[in-house]
Amino acid sequence: MKKLIASLLFIPCMASAEFMSGNNLHNKMTGDFGEKMQALGFIQGVFDVYVSVTFCSPENVTAGQVSDMVKRYLDNNPSTRHKTAESLINQALKQAWPCANRGGTRL
Repeated sequence: MKKLIASLLFIPCMASAEFMSGNNLHNKMTGDFGEKMQALGFIQGVFDVYVSVTFCSPENVTAGQVSDMVKRYLDNNPSTRHKTAESLINQALKQAWPCANRGGTRL
């Protein structure tokens, strides 16, 4: 099973972040196993780019927790899903963990 998950993460799903909309991401998050794994990989990639830059997550946050937060954000904000998935993920995480509330960035 671990090999299947690892191999799915190497399947190129998008060439660039700006080509996936929030609608596309939401559909993947509610799709079959492969689509869910693609969505999780995409979310993790955006998380890794912006952590400690635009949001400051707790040290022990899990990928599943981040994915759940993004899904809830997309579920609760359908009017914004036409925007890029990257910007929506970033917005969801900035709302949850703004750096200003933590007294600075975690580097």
